Amino acid sequence: MIEKIAIFYLVVFISLAILKLMKPNIITYVAFSWFGPFPIEGELLSSFKLRRVRYAFGWVVQFMAYFSVLAILGVYFNDYLSDPFFLVASFAGTIGIGMAILACLGFLGSWLKTIMFGPNPRCEYLEEHEI
Repeated sequence: MIEKIAIFYLVVFISLAILKLMKPNIITYVAFSWFGPFPIEGELLSSFKLRRVRYAFGWVVQFMAYFSVLAILGVYFNDYLSDPFFLVASFAGTIGIGMAILACLGFLGSWLKTIMFGPNPRCEYLEEHEI
C-alpha cells in the first residue's frame, strides 16, 4: 500500500513539474488556478486582501454549485444515493466547502484588520538578491 501511495505522489509531482515548464495554456491555467491572486505593483494591501476574500468566496460558491448538482443527481437517481460514488463525492465536497469557508473567513478577518488598524502600504516588487 505504501508503494502505491509513493507512486501516486511521484506521478503528481512529475505531472506538476512538467505543467510548470509548459507554455501558458488552458491546461496549465486549470492546474495552477488554485494559487489565488498575487499582489499588483502599486496596489494597496487592503485591495489585495479584498481580492483574496473574493477569490475564496468564489470557491465557496463553486462548492455550493457542486452540492446543487449532487442534490439534483440524488433526486433524479435516488437509487444510487447509497452508491460509494455519492458517498465519497459528498464527503469530499464537505471537506472542500469547509476549507473554502475557513479561508474566506480568515481572509475577511485579515482584510478587516488591515482596514481598521493598518498598516495599509502599497505593494511593490523587490529585486531578487543573488546569493
